[in-house]
This record gives sequence, structure tokens and C-alpha cells, in this order.
Amino acid sequence: MEDDAPVIYGLEFQARALTPQTAETDAIRFLVGTQSLRYDNQIHIIDFDDENNIINKNVLLHQVGEIWHISASPADKGVLATCYNKTSDGKVVTCAAVWRMPKELESGSHESPDDSSSNTQTLELLCHLDNTAHGNMACVMWEPMGDGKKIISLADNNILLWDLQESSTKAVLSSSSALEGKGQLRFTSGRWSPHHNCTQIATANDTTVRGWDTRSMRQIYSIENAHGQLVRDLDFNPNKQYYLASCGDDCKVKFWDTRNVTEPVKTLEEHSH
Repeated sequence: MEDDAPVIYGLEFQARALTPQTAETDAIRFLVGTQSLRYDNQIHIIDFDDENNIINKNVLLHQVGEIWHISASPADKGVLATCYNKTSDGKVVTCAAVWRMPKELESGSHESPDDSSSNTQTLELLCHLDNTAHGNMACVMWEPMGDGKKIISLADNNILLWDLQESSTKAVLSSSSALEGKGQLRFTSGRWSPHHNCTQIATANDTTVRGWDTRSMRQIYSIENAHGQLVRDLDFNPNKQYYLASCGDDCKVKFWDTRNVTEPVKTLEEHSH
């Protein structure tokens, strides 16, 4: 196509969980998780063919509940983790699990976007990450440059570092840390830095952004009142080792140099919500 018209693709249910599949180096691929209370939820494998400006998709069933967070293994393109809601003893709890997609879908054989999803396949459960003693899972992060064996989950006010063993069918808790302070402290999101030999993560809780050393599980910096309202998400610049971006319910995006967090390097205020 000669113009850069956007390619529009419709999902059957609403969704708020999206991740790039970084282990797939031959294609531009994303995984999207849906949120439906009434029907089986789905993971859409979305491939973008940039030569022809076409989107292709496959659909996998995620029958355990609505998906709040999704992340793909950096080492194995068939493996992913989700955080999802389920009802237990009349209460809604958010759990986390590691899954494998069917082998034939790893290579990206597609139906066209108009095909019916009558041939929908199901994910294979590898292991659960939920330890209900630690609370509700907010997100799961893979070690960015790793072999897909280390994973961190944030549950309520706990940071949990897991070792995946026996081809990811067993998760062993290797270390943990807890956020301490007044009130009900709860992580909303986090990101594992690809720099510093993958020894640092950043977390968000309420309006605060914190940095942690994964070796000692201790805090290394704190940005109090990073945003005027709840911090929604974080990301590290993959090319510049000290730069972190944050976005919040105050409609702002801020960029930080983690060596000096007194002021943001830049603030974007163009968003209206």
C-alpha cells in the first residue's frame, strides 16, 4: 500500500492486556488477552505483515478467566504467562499461570481475519504461580535477556522471584520482598530492566515508582508522587540504560533518569484521559 493507512482489527471481546512476542524474531507478533465475564476468554495471536500491510490472527482459548495482564517468554516463543481473575469461595481472586501454545501456532500459520474461530485451540497449562498467601497477582515479568527460567510476579505488596524448572512445569519461589508502610499497599505494575545484567526492576504502587535490586531484593531508588494520580504502567528504554517512562491516571507520561529522580527529564501532557 502506498499510504500509511492504519490497519484495523476487531476483537470479539474487550481487551486490556497486550504484549509483544520478543522471542519471535522473524515476524512482528503481538499477543492480546480478552476480558469477558460471560464467555470463555481468548488469546489472540496477531501477526502484522508489514510488506502487505495486513494483519493475520489466530485465537487460543483461555478458559480459566478474564485476562488482566499478559507477558511472553523472551526465550521460547511458545510460552507465555497470564494474570487472570477467578472466583474462589465466593471471592474474586487474581491468579497467575505459565502456558504453552500449540506447536503449530508457534510458527505462525494463520486463518484470515474473516475466518470463523471454529478451529480454536486451547493453551496447555505448564504451572501456576499463585501462592494465595501472597495476595492478588498484578503482573508477571520475565527476565529480559534470560533463558526463560526466571520470572517475577507482583502480588498485592509482595515481589516474588520464581525459578521455572522441569521445562517450566514447576515454579519454585527463590526469593521475595514486601513493600512496607502505612495503609493497604498494593503494586499496580512493574517492569524488568534489560540493562545492568538484568539486576533491576521498577515497580509502581499508588503514585510512587520504586527501583529494586533483584539480587538483594532491596529498594535502590524511590520517586514519591511520580504522578498526581495512580501510576498505571512503566517501561525502560531498551537503548539507554538509565531511562524509564511512566504513565498515570493524571493523563501524563513522564521520562526519568534513574540516577537522579528528583525531577522528570521530560513530561508529556497531550493526553486528555
